[in-house]
Amino acid sequence: RRVHVGRTVRNSLRFGGTPLQRAYRQRNKRQPRLLLLVDVSRSMSMYSTVFLRFARGIVNAFSDADAFAYHTRLVHISAAMRQTDFVKLQHALALISQGWSGGTRIGDCLQGFNRDYGRRVNAHSVVVIVSDGLDTGPPELLAQQLAGIKRHCRKLVWLNPLLGRPGYEPRTASMLAALPLVDLFAPAHNLQSLMALESDLINL
Repeated sequence: RRVHVGRTVRNSLRFGGTPLQRAYRQRNKRQPRLLLLVDVSRSMSMYSTVFLRFARGIVNAFSDADAFAYHTRLVHISAAMRQTDFVKLQHALALISQGWSGGTRIGDCLQGFNRDYGRRVNAHSVVVIVSDGLDTGPPELLAQQLAGIKRHCRKLVWLNPLLGRPGYEPRTASMLAALPLVDLFAPAHNLQSLMALESDLINL
């Protein structure tokens, strides 16, 4: 801890100038910038609605947060998630959801993220990728783009709903390529697993 000289001197006046009551500087804990990328491809259709609600909660709870949805292309959905009128929210999602529940090209989408939104990632950013890792693209591209994100962010988190299934092991080429670059690999198959992330995200 660092002594706050000014406050310590003021406190010492009541003791005749003797610094019996030292004051210390308070280190303000800065809220991280959260960037959430949600896989809405066909293999994630069972979970995507829950994760979109999760994304809406994140962007409305954190002042510095962004949400994206991806399948074979990346879509910035923060503005839609912040829409308070439910009818307008549904209309906005209908406009941007064309092609959802199709294939998955995670590496290509992360490449688009780095190209178009990479400037949003800084040393205070926590980037959260939500996906089962069933990518149809080359794992080398996925690893390359994840490495680009990791170089600039504070922490890189991968949430996989399959990780909550008994006996699941990450054996796909894409998941194996991603794991060495991830700071936290966690399950996200139900509400309880999402709630358990609170302490992990706070301590990152």
